[in-house]
Amino acid sequence: MGTTVNNTTAESTRVLLVGEMMDGSFDARVMAETDVPYTKYWDNELEQRIVYLNPDPDQLKAIVAALNERRLSLDDLQNFGGSSGGTSDLPI
Repeated sequence: MGTTVNNTTAESTRVLLVGEMMDGSFDARVMAETDVPYTKYWDNELEQRIVYLNPDPDQLKAIVAALNERRLSLDDLQNFGGSSGGTSDLPI
């Protein structure tokens, strides 16, 4: 069983910014695509990526938990989403 998450739409341009921290943990924020910084969002981040998903607060918690528990990799997460709407079924 998976979790169905809304993809980004052209009208909302809300995206998921995901960061891997130097200690191996993950954090994420939903924000307007125009608000994504060109520099580090988190002070202690190792890497950050944009995923074209627009999860609700509970789905965001589930995604971060799956990343932190290694049930989902950042590379796999980037295989989901899109900028033209619709949904993605995440395996979490």
